[in-house]
Amino acid sequence: MEYSEYQDKAAEYMRLAIPLMRKYGIAMTPANYAVWYEYVAGKNGALIDAVDQQLESEHQLSDSDSRKLYERFFDREKDQAALVEMRQDIRRILTEVLTFLASGAVASEKSNHRLQEVIAKFHPDMSRTEMHSIVDEVLSEAKLVASSSEILTERLSSVSSEMRELKKDLDEAKREAKTDTLTKLANRKAFDDMLLKLTRESDKSGVEVCLIFSDLDMFKTINDTHGHLVGDQVLKVVANTLKDAVKGRDLVARYGGEEFAIILLNTSLQNAKKLAENIRIDVASTRVQRKDTQQSLGKITLSLGVAHYFPSEGVESFLQRADRALYMSKRKGRNAVTEAQPPVI
Repeated sequence: MEYSEYQDKAAEYMRLAIPLMRKYGIAMTPANYAVWYEYVAGKNGALIDAVDQQLESEHQLSDSDSRKLYERFFDREKDQAALVEMRQDIRRILTEVLTFLASGAVASEKSNHRLQEVIAKFHPDMSRTEMHSIVDEVLSEAKLVASSSEILTERLSSVSSEMRELKKDLDEAKREAKTDTLTKLANRKAFDDMLLKLTRESDKSGVEVCLIFSDLDMFKTINDTHGHLVGDQVLKVVANTLKDAVKGRDLVARYGGEEFAIILLNTSLQNAKKLAENIRIDVASTRVQRKDTQQSLGKITLSLGVAHYFPSEGVESFLQRADRALYMSKRKGRNAVTEAQPPVI
């Protein structure tokens, strides 16, 4: 594609995206613009489906919804620059190790050659002076070999220390890439990876997997009334409540915005519903105050949907059933738990 043609297309996408953003009251931020530019460009099928489904069901798409879409489709991997830098560091260190090892091998070969030459000087009629000279040569060569070995050992020790630090940094980057920055829960990527893994296991072995979808009720009102910083405070409180409610083998994730999801392993539908009800009660009984003014934020509630995985139904069906159950809890008046209907096979 010619550069001028590319410019024309970009301008056209901009012309299409901006009116849509204005229509739905979407703030003109770089993140929001990326979502709508990609939408009108028509190349990201998953994003287009997500937007169209939202508009079809709700007939609107808020600024908060747009931020969720950005988190879902554009902010999947974190710290890519750091990972690239680590790879460069590892390559540099390994290159140094190989160079030192090669140098050591060359030095060892030379020392061997020189010692062979010294040995060749031995003869039955050697004088004391000649023997003294040979001993001096051997000692001198031995010192060179020892010195070379010490330098190599020291450098290898230093490299080992560097590699341990890099491994620590790499593990931390890997952890952060699957962690929601605000709530410290698993993020959408970690959730998607775990759900795919466990549903595949269920397809093979029949192991029970349940899913709880939850959404903070009237969260937009909290943000509009008290601001996003207070909204973030509420999200952290709810995240901690969810985390405290589950066992170590289960996964609690921030699915996006004010939505949370819990994957339960080896858990029956009945027990999953009990857990969801306990979470609903715990959140509703929690009283949150603004940190700055101590003003009460009133009653915070969750709507929840619970689904049990049917082997071979697939991840998409599983997610849709849990989401529909959550939607039914909203329809009931919020602050409720609804069991998902079985899949249509």
